[in-house]
Amino acid sequence: MTGVDLMARPATRGRSLLIAALLQWFLFSASSASATAPGLWIEHGPIPAGSAELLQFSDALSKLTEQLRPSVVQVGLLENRDVDRELPKEHPQVPEERPRIGSGFIIHPDGYLITNQHVLGRSGQIEVELFGGERAMATVVGRDARTDLALLKVDLPRPLTALPLGDSDTLKVGELVLAIGNPFGLDHSVTMGVVSRKGRTLNAGGPYDEFIQTDAAINPGNSGGPLLNLRGEVVGINTATVPNRRVGFAIPINRAKTFLPELKEYGKVRWGFLGVSIQELTATLAQALGVEGTKGVLVNGMVPKQAAERAGLRPGDIITGFDGMTIDNVRDLQRKVGRTPIGQTSVVKIIRKGTTEEIPIQVGELPQQTVASVEPPRKDLGFTVETLDQDKAKKFKLKEDEGLVVTDVAKSGPGAQAGLQPGDLIKEVNQQPVSSLEEYRRFLGESMKGKIDLLLIKRGEAVFYVAVRSKG
Repeated sequence: MTGVDLMARPATRGRSLLIAALLQWFLFSASSASATAPGLWIEHGPIPAGSAELLQFSDALSKLTEQLRPSVVQVGLLENRDVDRELPKEHPQVPEERPRIGSGFIIHPDGYLITNQHVLGRSGQIEVELFGGERAMATVVGRDARTDLALLKVDLPRPLTALPLGDSDTLKVGELVLAIGNPFGLDHSVTMGVVSRKGRTLNAGGPYDEFIQTDAAINPGNSGGPLLNLRGEVVGINTATVPNRRVGFAIPINRAKTFLPELKEYGKVRWGFLGVSIQELTATLAQALGVEGTKGVLVNGMVPKQAAERAGLRPGDIITGFDGMTIDNVRDLQRKVGRTPIGQTSVVKIIRKGTTEEIPIQVGELPQQTVASVEPPRKDLGFTVETLDQDKAKKFKLKEDEGLVVTDVAKSGPGAQAGLQPGDLIKEVNQQPVSSLEEYRRFLGESMKGKIDLLLIKRGEAVFYVAVRSKG
């Protein structure tokens, strides 16, 4: 057997280590040389003409965002999820119900902050995560579904950094704006864009659904976060987006300023109410009623024992004026009456059987139960959605008694083709949580032929997405 020289190993190991070290030095030297080798790249070249101003702007923008981000928070709803984590085999890729996550921003050092009502839904404990990761429970001071606004408060032993509220009326189309929020849970993300349009209507069905349109990226999770001008002032509250398109919408901050005092004092917005059922005055209806033009709204019903009935309004009356202001359409009347102080006596101008009259009416308060509970079926979608209550929960054998439920699906319509069934619960529309018809309309948006809406459906214990293509 050949002998082995044990004493030779240290020398061999030493030579190997030396060779390895030299090789690493050579590779490092080659890398360093290549890093400065002519013809490969250059570093710190001359600044092109005009770049100095752009660099100054970029630096100023970066400093501004660092000042703004600490006032933006993540708003989470700690829900009791009743979805079985062990998903049935026939739905191997079904997503489980997700807790609501949105954004908000501090408006007062005492801990008052704003978010969207649709972020909160109807129930659950609200947890706010501040910049830096600190968490605190928040209480609801006030909320309103029609305006999609919620005022929250966190109690901490120190003052918080608040954002100043600007003037959304002075915004100009083309003006640069920043959106800060938590898209997809990615905290304190910043995007930039321009104001694309003001007064954009999203067909949400209410008198206060005119928005600032922007191309600053707004995604699920951004809801409730601030839209800011370059002075660092909040000009809007990010609310909605069009899926897969760089189009976002924000509530003008001046609108929020109108309602915040009521949210703080009453916990809700107190809406003026006449107690009439109304519809648009079409050319055909105007001709049948013997009036010229289509300005005004047609009264088609009365709410018993409410202001309009007591004042003597009747079905068939055409309302053309309110407190000296011309009424053009349903939205116009809703807006003017809604913001009239409760108890104020207003003058309603009407046309009754060809004769113009003025009737004094003491404005009442909108009862909570008058909020719409049925969304009329849209021909382009082919299904009916209603607010879920105990009767419907019993009818469809549902465990829940809050939210939205599909009550009817037209045969061969888009809803049926997508697989919708009566009794399906709608949890999200276009990746936005919904719990009311106002939210449903807002995130469904306008009807467009070929438009695809993504719905998150709960059926029994299964939760899954369906895509509904509109017929337009």
